Amino acid sequence: MKPWTRIGPLGPFRGRLGIAWVVAPLVVGAVLIGAVWLLLFRHPAPGGSFEPVGPASTFPEAKARRVDLPGVFVGRTGGALSAVVQEDGCTLQVCSTHYVDCRGVSYGLDGVAVSGPGALSILPLRVYRGVVFVDPDHPVTRSPAPTPSTSPSGCG
Repeated sequence: MKPWTRIGPLGPFRGRLGIAWVVAPLVVGAVLIGAVWLLLFRHPAPGGSFEPVGPASTFPEAKARRVDLPGVFVGRTGGALSAVVQEDGCTLQVCSTHYVDCRGVSYGLDGVAVSGPGALSILPLRVYRGVVFVDPDHPVTRSPAPTPSTSPSGCG
């Protein structure tokens, strides 16, 4: 028999080598497709300097709270979570729907000053499988709002 002679549905060479030589490439192809899918579509948990601060469900709409990282607050406004950090040497407190710093300047839960220019520094934030992660080592530094001309009001 000549090598180019066709023998059955598997061809001349596969027919002589057996059905395992047909099944093996299919299995290898399936494994390769699975590996590529895992690499492209599986998102790992945030690593590096990201720290877990609590389940996303513990941050209700239009509320904020201090988390277990020094000077870090997480709030939710408009359905979006945001993390802010207080300025060095100036404490920040949470009022009902905003923040107030030690100078009496009010900031929204997104860190932007309520009146006038300025904003609190924000921190990168990720939600992974329902848990909020914050990166305290890489703040997006913004200029704080100027001191108000009127006396500080606090949370009043």
